[in-house]
Amino acid sequence: MIFRKVVSLVLALSFVVVLATGVASFYYNYSRWIATLHTVFGLVLAVGVLFHLWNNLRPIKSYIKWKRFPFVFGLMVLVFCTAFYQLPPVRHLMDYGARHKAEKGNGQALGSYDVITLETDNGLGISVDLMHAEHFWHPQIAIWIEDLEGNHLKTLFVTNSTAKGLFFGGRTKENFKVFDTEKASNKNYRKVNALPVWSHTRGEIYSDGMVVPTREDPLPEAISGATPPQSFFLKTSVREKTSFVIKLEINVAFDDNEFYSEYDFPDDEVFHNGTGQLGQPSLVYAAKIDLKEGKNYYLMEVLGHGHHSGEHGAIETEMATLTTAKQIVERIVIGVSPQEP
Repeated sequence: MIFRKVVSLVLALSFVVVLATGVASFYYNYSRWIATLHTVFGLVLAVGVLFHLWNNLRPIKSYIKWKRFPFVFGLMVLVFCTAFYQLPPVRHLMDYGARHKAEKGNGQALGSYDVITLETDNGLGISVDLMHAEHFWHPQIAIWIEDLEGNHLKTLFVTNSTAKGLFFGGRTKENFKVFDTEKASNKNYRKVNALPVWSHTRGEIYSDGMVVPTREDPLPEAISGATPPQSFFLKTSVREKTSFVIKLEINVAFDDNEFYSEYDFPDDEVFHNGTGQLGQPSLVYAAKIDLKEGKNYYLMEVLGHGHHSGEHGAIETEMATLTTAKQIVERIVIGVSPQEP
């Protein structure tokens, strides 16, 4: 009897802590102590549930024989699948939480971030707070602003391989980390399909007819940098405008799947151009900034993906063929702050 009371009290108290920390993590940005409490008491709760099941094994066995058990079990499977595959209404619930965090402007602990500081002397400070997800791995990234009609205004940041034409043939998943030490002897390539939406939107055509920078004519150091290895916080600025759109395009190499592999698009020479970096197309995120709203933070929403071989710069909204590409980014928050003169 005493053991049952102990188990019941442990379950009740653990449930309260798990509930409180779960709500806190939903409404507020990541905190290590909240995550620790949630994890530890989640484990305590799990152990308590195991003891509870042991204490009540006989009646639970009878519940399994209940004629409505298949319905209850099926309902739990449905809830699991809805959460695992981020289907509505779970996706809407998580988007609401992310949007709430963005609008509240809760700052991230930058200790686990790469901080990138570029041009910061223009009239409107811009920050890009990107939290990486499971499949964030040495991506190519471009961040730029457009007017409300979709015209390119300014590139804020581009990773070096795209900004300077530093792609090489012969890379594979196995040799990627050591390849740069041997790349001098390899033929180089430029990849218009790495960030096609940004490349075409710029409207700049180079001497060979391509729309991506060359080693002879790279983008300036002021807007380019190394590929972030993890979550990053970019600080830059633009000449102050009342309203504009900020976009981010991101693409990971070697993330091929059943729709984007060496066996797909056999007649597409650009897709099979010898770099060995076949994979899913880029993803494009956007946020409309309107200073008249008085907001300081905006959550970026995914618009769709770029063309698999960079044939054009249109954004394709059909996402069914993308798998791990959807798990590169956890969320992106844009911050805006007018600077002191």
